[in-house]
Amino acid sequence: MQLYIAGGCGDEGRNCFYVEGDRHAFILDAGTSTDGFDRVPDISTEQIHQAEYLFISHSHRDHTGAIEYLVKKGFTGPVLMSNQTYRQLHYKPQNTMILDSTAPDLELEPDFTVHWGRTGHCAGAVWFDISVEGRHVFYSGDYRENDTFYRCDAVRGLHADMAVIDAAYSRKERGDDLRRAVVERAESLMDGGHPLLMPVHHYGRGLSMGILFHKVFGEKHPVHMSPKLYDEWLRLGHRKYFVHDEVTELPFSIFQRWDEKTLEPGHIYFLTDAQLSRASSRELIEAHPDMGVLLTGSIHGYGKAQCFYRSGRAVFSLWPNHLTWQEMEDLRAANDMPLVVPFHNKKVKPESDSFVF
Repeated sequence: MQLYIAGGCGDEGRNCFYVEGDRHAFILDAGTSTDGFDRVPDISTEQIHQAEYLFISHSHRDHTGAIEYLVKKGFTGPVLMSNQTYRQLHYKPQNTMILDSTAPDLELEPDFTVHWGRTGHCAGAVWFDISVEGRHVFYSGDYRENDTFYRCDAVRGLHADMAVIDAAYSRKERGDDLRRAVVERAESLMDGGHPLLMPVHHYGRGLSMGILFHKVFGEKHPVHMSPKLYDEWLRLGHRKYFVHDEVTELPFSIFQRWDEKTLEPGHIYFLTDAQLSRASSRELIEAHPDMGVLLTGSIHGYGKAQCFYRSGRAVFSLWPNHLTWQEMEDLRAANDMPLVVPFHNKKVKPESDSFVF
């Protein structure tokens, strides 16, 4: 079999991989770039037509932004994803196959089977272990063990002839180290009673950080959330399939719905505009020069987050929503994976764009 990298390695987003054997072909994710240009994957029309299935790991656009492009180019097969991923997507493909949480193993063809599990990255995010034509392919999607909110089905003792593993952060630290640094930076920005703004995505790390802040700060620094994020809290906070048991035991009242206008000294405000794309977000920051602004994820080419960061108005501390390089090596060591392609890292590009396995 052969893996073709259509995007996602040494790239800004655009995660997409094409796998082809003698009898079967399929695609892993279909993302657009996050550099502001919305580049589509480097996948040919012939490959799109040959692909029988499209596997989607989660809803973020660097993994899903090109689904509609593939369909328009002639992809007609089933698109496999979780129910939460389907709920979160703007473009919902007609030929969707929803993964059944009660049956993590499915047979697509006699020689084509899939096992999947939760990645801990966001609600609905999954990894795939695919057995096809006697070979095993593992695709981690965006993977995070030990998240403070989301459950992960940790991958252990797995054999894969080819493994494509999240290695987004070129660091030797592990998740606990990065989480500690975020808490320390947040506390320093609130020193003296300043409010703190946390721009985040609608789906993902916002709830994870909120839980940790509640655990560390308690009532000293109350947490408020934009309506969309607060609604996700109400939707997911007591659902054990997605979140840890200790989270489900917390009352919904530990977080407050925020009108995206009112600010109080020493309070924490999660704003669902990670790249500060909206004019109202920028006006809020400019109107409150005493408010700290903490960015915790990738700063992309669209929006104005990059401008605020470069000017010093916003500061940055990385929240571990992906694997560090050390954790990617840890995952590889915990499984039998002789051939690993690290992805989701714009600084690291494999020597080849295709691999035979």
